[in-house]
Amino acid sequence: MTNTEFSILYDGQPVAEGTIDARDLAPALLAFADLVDEAAPLVDPNLPRLSLRVRPDFKEGSFEVYLEIANLYDKFVSLFSGPDAQAWSSFFQIVGLAGAAGVFQLIFRSKGRKPTKVTIERKETVTVTFEGDEPFTVDSRVWALFQNFRARKAIEKILSPLAERGFDLFKIKHKGKESLSVTEAEAAYFKAPFEHEGETISEVDTRVVIVSPSFNQGNKWRVSDGARTIYVAIRDETFERSVQQGAEAFRKGDTLNVTLRTTQWLENGKLSAEYSIAKVHHHERGPEQQKLL
Repeated sequence: MTNTEFSILYDGQPVAEGTIDARDLAPALLAFADLVDEAAPLVDPNLPRLSLRVRPDFKEGSFEVYLEIANLYDKFVSLFSGPDAQAWSSFFQIVGLAGAAGVFQLIFRSKGRKPTKVTIERKETVTVTFEGDEPFTVDSRVWALFQNFRARKAIEKILSPLAERGFDLFKIKHKGKESLSVTEAEAAYFKAPFEHEGETISEVDTRVVIVSPSFNQGNKWRVSDGARTIYVAIRDETFERSVQQGAEAFRKGDTLNVTLRTTQWLENGKLSAEYSIAKVHHHERGPEQQKLL
């Protein structure tokens, strides 16, 4: 197997029965081509359009499809003996066809959860934290692909035979090594987020003044950052519990030192945003009102 080749394997009852309906797997293979289209510009915007070729190599006892990523064959061959070889290696790493820190692996690690914290360490890397997990550092292009709605829908279709067609195992292999293994129960992790297209999440430590608190659990608070007034959801469970138990008292002008999370997405071609407080670090009391004599 060359640098440009990999294989995907589906296993389960349809394989055991010895016949597979082409309609079960054709959409998954087409979705892989869509994923290639979304990932290639992240490696090199000037890269000629890639194609996904199917090799007719099948092994008895499983449905393993050998695929090759290429553009025009003569240019494709020269890439691996020239200076562009690193770009192709990066492509396989970013998608997760080789290595353990591509978009497939990041989605698997997420287990369907949204990140609780995203930190841009440098231009090249992003550190992502999912609730209950240790921070995980990935290439910034992996993070971009993770947030790409069309890429996520393509990946959902690639795993759909496990969720819908009776298969119970999916694998990606490169150079004889297994890059990913997903069971039927784990396929749900790969379902694309449906509510927001092009969603991005950013966090900043800042101070906000409480304009209008809410003592009904789940309701949004109104706060000001000095330049604007916004509605925020409280995601800090410890702080929320203190409010519900009456341990936190508020008065006009109180300030909170917080981690403010901003979620942005495209909706009908327009940019939308919502805000939440991921963590309350400190509650500063506002000045007491002076009594008039």
